Amino acid sequence: MIRKFQAVIGAFAALCIIPALALAKPLVTVSIQAETEVTVKKDGKTVTQRVPARDVAPGTVVFYTVSFRNDGDEKAANAVIDNLIPKDTRYVPGSAYGDGEITYSIDKGKSYNKPTLLVYEVKDKQGKALTKVASPDVYTNIRWVIPVIEAGRKGSVGYQAIVK
Repeated sequence: MIRKFQAVIGAFAALCIIPALALAKPLVTVSIQAETEVTVKKDGKTVTQRVPARDVAPGTVVFYTVSFRNDGDEKAANAVIDNLIPKDTRYVPGSAYGDGEITYSIDKGKSYNKPTLLVYEVKDKQGKALTKVASPDVYTNIRWVIPVIEAGRKGSVGYQAIVK
């Protein structure tokens, strides 16, 4: 089954930048790309290149890149980028990259933590509560906290997800 993939519109309603200094004059803008890799022949050589993710089949790896830029006249301190992992995908463990601290959510962005601290409770057959560490396939969001984005600076963060 092929799924229509609207990479920019809809999938990232939770994407936001929140500068910590409300009185500063940073002007941080973000854009997001969702791409897949294809293999093509170029000048007699086989090369891999990324193309926009449009019609993607289950099992396809999608590369998400969030680009940011501070066009303001002051630095943005502790900028937060929250990114929803699309519903019909699952996070590829270890694929998140970028400046700052990276944390994850398993509750649609209500709380974030490091992978080893993402826990939830289940009850065993006797009704006793058991604490379990969440696996990456249940992550719902990724958060980057970038300590400083200097005026005029640009950068990117990202991750990979597999279409279910």
